[in-house]
Amino acid sequence: MINKIKVNAFAKNLVILSKPHILFGFAEKPFKFIANTISLSRWISNQDKIEFNDYFTFKRNHSKRYELYQFIHSKFNLEFKDINYYEFGVSGGDSFKWWVNNIKNENSRFFGFDTFEGLPENWGFFKKGDMANLIPTIDDNRTTFVKGLFQETLFDFIDNNNFDKSKPKIIHLDADIFSATLFVLTSIAKHLNKGDILFFDEYNVPNHEYSAFKIFRESFYIDFELIGAVNNYYQVAFMVK
Repeated sequence: MINKIKVNAFAKNLVILSKPHILFGFAEKPFKFIANTISLSRWISNQDKIEFNDYFTFKRNHSKRYELYQFIHSKFNLEFKDINYYEFGVSGGDSFKWWVNNIKNENSRFFGFDTFEGLPENWGFFKKGDMANLIPTIDDNRTTFVKGLFQETLFDFIDNNNFDKSKPKIIHLDADIFSATLFVLTSIAKHLNKGDILFFDEYNVPNHEYSAFKIFRESFYIDFELIGAVNNYYQVAFMVK
């Protein structure tokens, strides 16, 4: 065994010494995309039949996400429940407003996180700064918006006991990019309870929300159940088991 370890270490050092990035660096990004796409395809094929799912459809209709919201809202009788709603990636506030309008309990609270200055980095066809929006104006004193990078605002928010572990939570992850999604998931991990619901708005983008959630599940050993999906798993809802 010791000899095998030594041989393996020696071989690895030789590979690194040869600077393979010079010859094969061009393949890093496409190979990563291919690997994550294969992983996503395998995950989709392994899903058991779930109650609410439109797979397979040839046409993506982004408004179907509201059908997914309504399904979860009705399935868990959320209208008058005392919950906390957290949205990461508010943009124009359409989904945020939907939840404010459809949760009637006066003790419920709604928190929206966004830079409101657009994407902090490039994402697919979108460039840094795209999708900038003003902070939404909502006439409801249950709402709070937190402006800035998640990496600069979320720790203070949690430290001030605003991430209430005692209440059921709905967490909407719509940050699009890998770095932001993974940061949020790892930051809130210890505050998740059984029954909490997580939405993803671009889940089937292989290198971003899908990859971030895959790494998170593999690292934190938290079990989730898929409970709804639309647009070929573009928008999905998971529940903590």
